[in-house]
Amino acid sequence: MARRKLSIKSPPSLASVAKAAGVSTAAVSLVLSGRHKDYGLSQDTAERIKAVADKQGYQRPTRRRGPPRLHVLHFEDLVRMDDRGLGGSVLHPLMEALAVQGWTASIDTRLPDEATAELLSASAVVIPVNHGFDAQAKKLAQAAAKAGVQPVMLGRMIDGLTAIQIDGDQHGGGRLAAEFLLGQGHRHVALVAGIAGDPHSEARIAGFLSTAQRSAKIERWGEGNFTVADAHRLVAAQLAKGSRPTAIFCVSDRMALGALLALREAGLAVPRDVSLVGFDDQAEFANVSPGLSTIRLVADGIGAQLATLLEPATAPSSERLLLTARLMVRGSTSVPRTSP
Repeated sequence: MARRKLSIKSPPSLASVAKAAGVSTAAVSLVLSGRHKDYGLSQDTAERIKAVADKQGYQRPTRRRGPPRLHVLHFEDLVRMDDRGLGGSVLHPLMEALAVQGWTASIDTRLPDEATAELLSASAVVIPVNHGFDAQAKKLAQAAAKAGVQPVMLGRMIDGLTAIQIDGDQHGGGRLAAEFLLGQGHRHVALVAGIAGDPHSEARIAGFLSTAQRSAKIERWGEGNFTVADAHRLVAAQLAKGSRPTAIFCVSDRMALGALLALREAGLAVPRDVSLVGFDDQAEFANVSPGLSTIRLVADGIGAQLATLLEPATAPSSERLLLTARLMVRGSTSVPRTSP
């Protein structure tokens, strides 16, 4: 006799209501919290969402006592509040928007090994996701979601999480860099990757290769480990071997600075002899001469959009938001001096 498989039905959620109603989770959150009119959602859309929620039996969680609170774990960009980093472009606008809505905020200077009472009693928690700390961040996010706290992951995507996750369009940024250099006429380009296995480095390289590998000679020089010193050593060693690409793409501005120093030491001028493109558009390199052509990841209002997704009386939901990649052309690039 064949065994019958148990059918496990997931409880209704913002995501399931949104899927059935054909709208975003943000729209569901706004309607169920009574804020849809403030954001221009039609009454017909609101009624459709409410009907789907009723049919699925979705119920909003019990609101915590006191004002809703955003808990922010160790996040280095929060200190600088650089408008080009995730701190200034996403977190800062998010905190401002939530403050208007009556939220409070708390900050933990650490990335704790275990979820703290302060984290588990918050309405939402911001968790940075950096290379090497993915498992720790995932563990904290899972504990938060289980306690009804909305996790917000900043930095990179992790599969299998109930969380709002925000990252930049890394692949698209690499593609933009390739399109730009090819458009200038470069057909011999060297690539400097970050750390082996790093998802951002790999996505940026993959984006570049998806556009350039059929149209140009590509030299993959190896990893500069996202540091000035390692990139300097790597580029210097390749130049010493006699390699002479007309352009170099580094997957971070910090490594591009290391490449610039190595090129100067080799007697090569940027951009006369070699064009140079970085990634991130970090403000700390704004005064480098020549100005560094690079890829900036632009929030385009994602911080304020994120605020609409954080409803303290709503169960944790999943959403993925991408910062747009934008090319910033400065003095480190030009057409190649000679034919490749």
